[in-house]
Amino acid sequence: MKIPRKELEKLNKEGLITSQQLEDIIGYYKNNTDNNKLWKRLFVIAGLLIALGIVLIIGANWALIPNFLKISIDFILFLALIYTDYHFITNKKKNLSEVFLVISFFMVAGTIGLIAQVYNLDGGWFSFARFWMLLAVPFVLLSKTYLINILWLLLLFNSFPESFYTWLHDIYSYFVSTFLPFSKAYNISIFCILLYLSLEFLQWFGKLIYIKFDRKIIVSKAFSILAQLTKYWVIFAIALQRNAIDIIFIFILLAYKMYKYYKARKDKYFRNYAIVTEIYIIYLFVSAYGNLLFTGIGFIAGGILLLVSIYVLRKILSYMKKSEATN
Repeated sequence: MKIPRKELEKLNKEGLITSQQLEDIIGYYKNNTDNNKLWKRLFVIAGLLIALGIVLIIGANWALIPNFLKISIDFILFLALIYTDYHFITNKKKNLSEVFLVISFFMVAGTIGLIAQVYNLDGGWFSFARFWMLLAVPFVLLSKTYLINILWLLLLFNSFPESFYTWLHDIYSYFVSTFLPFSKAYNISIFCILLYLSLEFLQWFGKLIYIKFDRKIIVSKAFSILAQLTKYWVIFAIALQRNAIDIIFIFILLAYKMYKYYKARKDKYFRNYAIVTEIYIIYLFVSAYGNLLFTGIGFIAGGILLLVSIYVLRKILSYMKKSEATN
């Protein structure tokens, strides 16, 4: 079990461990965590390659194999994979179990496609995604790989009937026409901001469930990661707009993030958001006064703005390091 850095620092302040022991423990957990993540990712990639190789071998000889033999071989392989999953899980061989759980996850899709092809079944992508999502649930619950869980969540969102998305569009239209009687550009901006805030909540809620259940429900963490990735796309779309409400929201958000990490003394994240703020200011400047760039005024003003931002940033980081050293 990994001990949080704050807990270790608390033990150090109370005199239970020395500063050297603190650094040794942090270094130990960092090295082991990095190695475990590396090996886990390599094993997952190996599982994907093996699954792809099986598909390619079968595909190369597809026309030569009778239908009953195709289905028989497929089910034999599937049962063998299930037994292998069971064997490695019960023997607590985590890396190997992840490999075969990944293969099993994609084997479900291959089996569905095979049966549909042999018996000329036609249900479209939504039906395929729905069956794949339902039949792959056991492998998703057993897997500790975020990739599989994120793919399963994407399948879940793609398995809803088309009427569901029509219903969502109707809700959006009603919301905009009823509560946002502004121009189209402002309505889109407000909707994107509300969507971003909703994704922030979903990301936080996914992490909360993951922690509350002792980090065992991986799908909740995967849901949190998916919400985070979607949130990046939404905030990027907001940042590209130049409405007053978009600009104000971006600056409030960046200021909040910088203040949050400043108070937490996390200079790395503070520096990253400070750099993003500088890039955003330059983007606004260039988009508003792009015609001045050809006269050189834009370059001079942009350079001065960047130098001032760097100076302020360095002063704040220096203060943060001094405060951390005194504490």
